[in-house]
Amino acid sequence: MLGIEIKRGVEATLERVFHATGNHFDKLTVVWNGKTAGVSAKKIGKGVDANVIFPSIDETKAVDKKLFNKLIGYALHELGHVWFTTNQPWEDARDQHGSFVSSLINGLEDPRIERCVYESNYAPNARALFENLTNAVLEKDGYVEPDDFKNIPFMLAIEGRRLNGYSITHPSIVDQSPYAEHLSWALKSAHKARSTAKIVEIAIELNNRLQQQKQAEKPQDKPQDKPQDQPNDPPQPGGDPGDPSDGDPSGQGDKPADDPADDGKKSKKSANGKGREVEPTEFINDELSQHKADCDDRRERPHVGKPVFTDVYFY
Repeated sequence: MLGIEIKRGVEATLERVFHATGNHFDKLTVVWNGKTAGVSAKKIGKGVDANVIFPSIDETKAVDKKLFNKLIGYALHELGHVWFTTNQPWEDARDQHGSFVSSLINGLEDPRIERCVYESNYAPNARALFENLTNAVLEKDGYVEPDDFKNIPFMLAIEGRRLNGYSITHPSIVDQSPYAEHLSWALKSAHKARSTAKIVEIAIELNNRLQQQKQAEKPQDKPQDKPQDQPNDPPQPGGDPGDPSDGDPSGQGDKPADDPADDGKKSKKSANGKGREVEPTEFINDELSQHKADCDDRRERPHVGKPVFTDVYFY
């Protein structure tokens, strides 16, 4: 498929989704001039104006059809947030409890809204597209380590989808995690949740449980024997320098760039010490990077939402 066919295919498919969802959207537009992928939405009365944004693509370059399915899966996932996520409880929790709780919410909410999308029958084949995108992310960058605290949100996003019934190519690692009891509780509770507000409650409680376990397992400071003639070392500011998460309740403290324990093996996604992104945005950006147009396509392609419907599904 050429880039122009990819664009038309995405637009035509989302037109059908728009048409099938009745009054949920007043307007849905696909724009191919962003520096990143994303979805923006604005509520107007009872309707929603939504823009699906993708990086520019060279319309003359050949593009694998598999990429098209990933783009559709990504767009439907983000639209799922527009349809089924209530922003206010999430924003309140982020303001009150911080970014790590926000990431936990994201990791638990993603499987919930995807289930809502395919159970609503808004989009044909949505479940298969979500499963394909999830496995593509894992195949490209691998999974995470079961004891990696900062990547718990990413683990929740994968394992929640497994509970949805997706066939995930990587085996589950929850049972190997030192936080297995709490993660299992959160995943099962989130699978029964029917609202963003309930997901927020679960995420806050999960964070409380995780922090309590971390605190209980943190070794107590013990006085060190000093040579009699050697003065005591001055106290170090900022707590225990050996614990990169000390003073950071999210457990996302950065390691020094030259930490020999890293041995140059930190993945691109976790090199900043904040864990991998739960949303597949960066994955989509990477996938489209080799197809980027030499100059940005500044044309808005407002086909979606108008009474122009194709007769052929592209997937």
